[in-house]
Amino acid sequence: MNISVEEILQNEIFTNVKVIAGEKGLKNKVKQISVFDCPCVPDVIERKVLNKGDLFITCLEQFRHDHDGQEIRFYFECLLKVGCAGLLVVTDDRINLITPEIKDMCDKGCFPVILIHEDYPYALIIDTINSYLSFDTFNTINRLKLEKIMYEKLSDAAQGKVLYSIKPTIKKYVRAIFIQGEFNSDIAKLEIQNYYLSKENDIFVRTEHGMIIMISDEDDSRLTAALNACTVRIREFIDNPIIGYSRMFERKDAGKALEEAKCALETAKAMRMTVRTYDALSTIQLLTMMRDTQEAEDYYDAYVTALSSKIGRENLKEMILTVENYVANSGKFKTTAEMMSQHENTIRYRINRVKSALNMEEDTVKFNETIAIASKLRVLLGREL
Repeated sequence: MNISVEEILQNEIFTNVKVIAGEKGLKNKVKQISVFDCPCVPDVIERKVLNKGDLFITCLEQFRHDHDGQEIRFYFECLLKVGCAGLLVVTDDRINLITPEIKDMCDKGCFPVILIHEDYPYALIIDTINSYLSFDTFNTINRLKLEKIMYEKLSDAAQGKVLYSIKPTIKKYVRAIFIQGEFNSDIAKLEIQNYYLSKENDIFVRTEHGMIIMISDEDDSRLTAALNACTVRIREFIDNPIIGYSRMFERKDAGKALEEAKCALETAKAMRMTVRTYDALSTIQLLTMMRDTQEAEDYYDAYVTALSSKIGRENLKEMILTVENYVANSGKFKTTAEMMSQHENTIRYRINRVKSALNMEEDTVKFNETIAIASKLRVLLGREL
């Protein structure tokens, strides 16, 4: 997971930059920053002087005597061929050397060429970009450490050691949060990560699909307050986030907290919810973990087959919808009838027909269990009514 050219350009020193070519390549990922103030030699690619993801700085001084434009053209051809991330041009005097032909080549190759005012020294630009790259490396290492805690069977001591290597000041009680959603701006992405990196007791990691935050405190009540504040902050920076929370754990059980938050997030996504806190007694969480299995498919198919064989395909949708409303209303006939604008006796009649179709007239417990599971599976499997 590397940082993009676009994210780097959000820094205040790049406020007045101008993208003169290859704007579609601003999403290119940057692996390292270097100065490239010399012409390309013929074997530059074979010698692997250039690498994919390289971002270069130049003032184009090396091309001041390139009267026919062949050297600068070859320079850009090599950068594009290798897959470099982009070129920062620090000059106002020689920008005309980048001809319309070169700009067209960069546009087609999605290679961003960015003009920066020459008042900014190379050292400042390099230090600024390296700070982003350092965070990216730091973030990747910490993400791998959290995955180690989650997926490897570590002893309490080993788990604590890994956790302390991420944040030595982690406190006694922890809760994990998994978040997915689109940041409302690139600046928001940087602001939220800077905020949590500055928090003494918390861990923040960006992933390919979202974020992981682990908050901690010595006092369980303060931790609950911190969780509420975290929710508010997330919604300030992310549009329509989906959030999964773990329960509270002691620090030694941080791996369980991470697993729960991930499970809660997956459940929220499956059920089209925005927020979900892990509930150990929730059947929907259990079913979410099974939704990609053949057993889940077979269970729902057997349910539908039993209903359609006794009730008929023409009434199947109506019956399934009635059952799902009945389940959602905890088996209350009157409430279900009001929701569906039907008479209560109509709802009773339909539920009894479903019970008969499933051959469960004499087993109310099994019937309620079956329709509750089937109702949740339909949503999880994405089956149409």
